[in-house]
Amino acid sequence: MFNQAIGEMAKDKKIKSLTMDNGIENTKHEELGLATFFCDPYSPWQKGGVENVIKMARRFFPKASDLSKYSDDYVMMVESILNNKPRKSLGYRTPLEIIAKNNLLLKVEQNIYAIKNTEEKVALEG
Repeated sequence: MFNQAIGEMAKDKKIKSLTMDNGIENTKHEELGLATFFCDPYSPWQKGGVENVIKMARRFFPKASDLSKYSDDYVMMVESILNNKPRKSLGYRTPLEIIAKNNLLLKVEQNIYAIKNTEEKVALEG
């Protein structure tokens, strides 16, 4: 699914290489068929796209903020604003459009539902 989303983003572009963060979400990078590089720890200049999103989030959460002080509703509002903001890198589509088109949101919602059901079951049995 992740690789499909990258393919969708790169639709009309010629990509020679891709630089990613070191997260587990990138374990299938070899399937992309691209030269793939990974950022060094504490090297924000190596991942401009991620830093751009962090910069957008800083409008809502100043640096060194204690995120536990923000309500869930406020965090969800910020998430919605950022996920519905068109990005030049996505062909002026929103991240949510790319996620939905590749059925990634459905998978996340199913996992959340499964987790919630498990928590409810444990609470009932406990």
